[in-house]
Amino acid sequence: MTVYDSVSQGETNLHGKYVGSGLTLLAVDLNWGDSTDSLRLKIYTPSGSVLGSYYDNADGAIDGRILLNIQNSNGIEPGTWKYEVYGYRVTGTEDYTI
Repeated sequence: MTVYDSVSQGETNLHGKYVGSGLTLLAVDLNWGDSTDSLRLKIYTPSGSVLGSYYDNADGAIDGRILLNIQNSNGIEPGTWKYEVYGYRVTGTEDYTI
């Protein structure tokens, strides 16, 4: 399920995604398409571990997108994963999808 939202400078938004058992890959795609603004992504596992902070260059390109693949051959932890999107360097308001 894709979430559409927006963030301003210094603002934090939190989104949740339920992951069922049996998955070995979780793709996370934060896309705002504007490389002049910078967003930060933190990922919280269902047990509370924190992955990140991730910035625009986390996937090797500065392109207004953070694309990550979380893999575990034994299975991704089931439950609600939380995505924290922070307006790190934003002029006005930045729309994004995740």
